[in-house]
Amino acid sequence: MVKRANIYEIDTTNWQKKRGACGEVVTDLDDIEQCYDTIFNTSKGDIPLQPNIGCNIIEAIGQKPKNALQIAKTIILKEFTIQEPRGEIVEINSSYDENGKIVIEVTFQSKQTKAERIKKYYV
Repeated sequence: MVKRANIYEIDTTNWQKKRGACGEVVTDLDDIEQCYDTIFNTSKGDIPLQPNIGCNIIEAIGQKPKNALQIAKTIILKEFTIQEPRGEIVEINSSYDENGKIVIEVTFQSKQTKAERIKKYYV
């Protein structure tokens, strides 16, 4: 859920500023999704004082096509599970799109509310 930022009215302990929006915050499933996006789009070692944040999804590039899909799924499952404990991965599917990009479709839910969402990532 996206809300205007009045920290005195936020009714959850789990929230953060909405990326790309001034004065807005995300909570609940939106917060988990934004964390997953950050993990996916950050390579390990990019954040100097937190070198274990992120995932090295680039390792899937250049592998045999069938292996690349499995490697990408394994990396996402491992890193999302470790780095964002409030979310739970329900299902991960991977395929290639018409341009040859790896598409990873992640179905996840909030452990607290059991609300579910599907998100696609492209490598």
